Amino acid sequence: MGRHMGRATYKGTSTKAILHHYDYLGDFYRLFLGPELVYSHAMWEDGDTLETAQMRKLDHHVQAAGAVGAERLLDVGCGYGALLHRAVQRHGVRHAVGLTISPAQAAWAAKQQWPGCEVRTENWFDHRPDGPYDAIIAIEAVEHFAGETLWRARRVSRYREFFRRCHGWLRPAGRLSVQANAWTRYGWLGSMMLPAERFAPGGAGRHRLGLRDLAGAWANARDGLRASRTVFPECFVPTRSELTEAAQGLFRVIAERDDPQDGVRTTESWLAGAEANRERGAELIGRRAVEDILNQQRTTLRFLREGRATILRLVFEKV
Repeated sequence: MGRHMGRATYKGTSTKAILHHYDYLGDFYRLFLGPELVYSHAMWEDGDTLETAQMRKLDHHVQAAGAVGAERLLDVGCGYGALLHRAVQRHGVRHAVGLTISPAQAAWAAKQQWPGCEVRTENWFDHRPDGPYDAIIAIEAVEHFAGETLWRARRVSRYREFFRRCHGWLRPAGRLSVQANAWTRYGWLGSMMLPAERFAPGGAGRHRLGLRDLAGAWANARDGLRASRTVFPECFVPTRSELTEAAQGLFRVIAERDDPQDGVRTTESWLAGAEANRERGAELIGRRAVEDILNQQRTTLRFLREGRATILRLVFEKV
């Protein structure tokens, strides 16, 4: 799949970058993601394990998208197919289609031979459905849609192409449930560079910047860029306003959640599992790659704890 074929035909994160993250590094992730291999932030309640919190998250999206008992469901960025299986087995979906451009994920899902589930190794940009969908779900997939461009207008344009495609694929009044890692209202630059006090309740405007804040901003930029380069190449975390602006005229937002603590608890669980499997991981992907992942997870955890980032859940309805 082409990566830079002109602005109008940009297809998101390249196959090469996807293979690096989900196929090569994925050998390590599979050691600690849990039995269903769900690689997105869970939805937690007291007493949960990672597995039960992940199932709650999948149930939430199926229900939010209005897909319970649906004839056809599309999961964009389906990973190893856990949502497809859950939707069919637990929620009565007749036919669930998942899209991934990771051959390893598609091969694993195909081996499960789940009835009613179809996984395609296919970019959403190239997707041609057999018929309209009743509901669409995209869990932590939009981070792959805009590439590394720093220009907000270009990112919004690329998100809009996704919303435009979904609008065409859905039945009238169909729903799209989206989950994304998201920056605060300050955008990517402010979210990384402003002092942590700015993100505390009532903290806006109360803190005068000093040399220590500049040092912290530099450290955030360094750690964030390193994570992007080594673990998540060609990815960009959106803001809420970028997504809602991109959907204007196509969808209306009917529900939303801002769940940073779900990000904290999931990342804490992943980090503990990654550290426990460090030696085995070094055998699979090399010690340096394991350390890159651990550093990325520590950075993500810090950003979530400080309020620089959140887990955003939006439900859109076709207009």
